[in-house]
Amino acid sequence: MGETVFDLTRRARFAGLSGNFSLGHEILDGAAKQAGEDAWARASVAIERGRLFNSAGLPAEAAPFFAEAFELAQRVGDHNLAVDAVHMLAIASDVEAAEQWVAVALDYIEAHGASPQWRGMLHHNLGWTYFEAGRFEDALGAFRRDEAIREASGNAQTLKVARYAVVRTLRALSRVDEAIALGEKVVALADAANDAAPYVYEELTECYAMKGEMDDAQRFATRAHAILSENASFVMDEPVRLARLAELAAGAAAAG
Repeated sequence: MGETVFDLTRRARFAGLSGNFSLGHEILDGAAKQAGEDAWARASVAIERGRLFNSAGLPAEAAPFFAEAFELAQRVGDHNLAVDAVHMLAIASDVEAAEQWVAVALDYIEAHGASPQWRGMLHHNLGWTYFEAGRFEDALGAFRRDEAIREASGNAQTLKVARYAVVRTLRALSRVDEAIALGEKVVALADAANDAAPYVYEELTECYAMKGEMDDAQRFATRAHAILSENASFVMDEPVRLARLAELAAGAAAAG
């Protein structure tokens, strides 16, 4: 049996995640032919086409495909796919449009019974949109809303991610003591669960360095570097951050 549209769209997404956007589009061309006039299949192809453009740094090209997916998903009553499409529209938009699309998505969830798990993700992604625009107070509010949703859900991993964003934003606001307090809480919970929190270690490194408490900065730099130096994506995408962690970790070794 040949691949279904679902199989093809999934393969296209994996191609995009690996940075092979041309292969992803080629796969979706085949999926589009197979989809024909089926609205759900067309929606699935459209949203993945949009993801490919957005991941390639072309949000303006992505947005019409997300809008098409939203319209088609509503038509067939796939409410989670519809919210996914709106959430991607928000990601691909500037701050003002992102705020509007998040409001649309939250109203849609309420009206149509889409998964409530979307709420945290919507606030989280809007928080990063604010953060990248330098609107740190707005970002903190969005991340705090995500944190509250994740805490209520009882999922330790998503809560850890939400709290990392809060810690990062508190540092951007120079509210270093608050960032340290929450970061240390995240690390204590992770340690108790035999889990790792390398990005929180990195934040604590920077926070303690801002306070001039270099022993603690070096301690967390060592922990962060040990994990992130083995993360191929981080090594490729964040050489400056990795080099800083290495420098502080080496300082810890020299001091010890």
